[in-house]
Amino acid sequence: MTLFFLLSPSLPLLRSSRVAHAALRRTSLPRRRHLAMTAYPGSMPPHATSHGDGHGGAHGHGHGHGDGAAQRRPGELKGFVQEMRVVAMRLHTKDQAREGKMEESVLPIQEWRPSRADYLQFLVDSKAVYDYLEDHVAAEAAKGNALFAPFVNTGLERGPALAADIAWFRDELGFSVPEPSSAALQYQQYLSQLFATSPEAVLCHWYNFYFAHTAGGRMIGRNMENLLFSEGKYQRHFKFYEWDRDVKHILDEVRVKIDEAASAWPRDVKDKCLNETGLAFAYSGTILNNLAKRSEEPATA
Repeated sequence: MTLFFLLSPSLPLLRSSRVAHAALRRTSLPRRRHLAMTAYPGSMPPHATSHGDGHGGAHGHGHGHGDGAAQRRPGELKGFVQEMRVVAMRLHTKDQAREGKMEESVLPIQEWRPSRADYLQFLVDSKAVYDYLEDHVAAEAAKGNALFAPFVNTGLERGPALAADIAWFRDELGFSVPEPSSAALQYQQYLSQLFATSPEAVLCHWYNFYFAHTAGGRMIGRNMENLLFSEGKYQRHFKFYEWDRDVKHILDEVRVKIDEAASAWPRDVKDKCLNETGLAFAYSGTILNNLAKRSEEPATA
């Protein structure tokens, strides 16, 4: 599948949705958690080191000299966003990126044949996660939480745009709007745990969920528009893929904010955030599964 590709070294992960889909379908939850901890071995705290035999262990004497926490992480000199990008690239497939370690998707995007109802469910699930992130980040900032204050009203917010697209399905096409699926609710539940116990780790999910949508997500959107929404009353360009100003400029601003926020974090806090990457992929992949479906006939509704 060639949908996702790296446009330039300065751009973050462009292909996380596809990798999430593959990772989730191919692995059990324990294995996904293992991938989350091993996608970037340098990010693992010493006490969580694995020997590759399926069992964790804290036998540092078997891994050479020095504390793992003292080793410089790939990308560290360029800032924390670059560290997150390095971790994300290791969850790509080898044909997507030199650093990739994941297998090919079992269903290339060219073969995706969701229905319009599937796409509506995808929008509803996406909105549930974006709303959760946006509401909770704003609530934390309102309480004086300096970590989240820079990430309120960044320009990346998707909730209002998704609300307009979902309303179009209801008002113009006559669809009944479904409730968020279990995939979205489970992701909300997991994010709730992180907000309570590891707020810095929330930024890994925030980064991957928003940044991936600006690139790979937009390309998926164009494919879906061409497949399902290009003719007659169904014709539409979705607001989900539009921003009020140049999204590249917004991303540049947000990168600076993330690097500034993480600059004072101790190494173990940064590592905990990095170790969320695999789960960020997997959870977002469950939502993308609304679209990654086969059909014998062209989808019509």
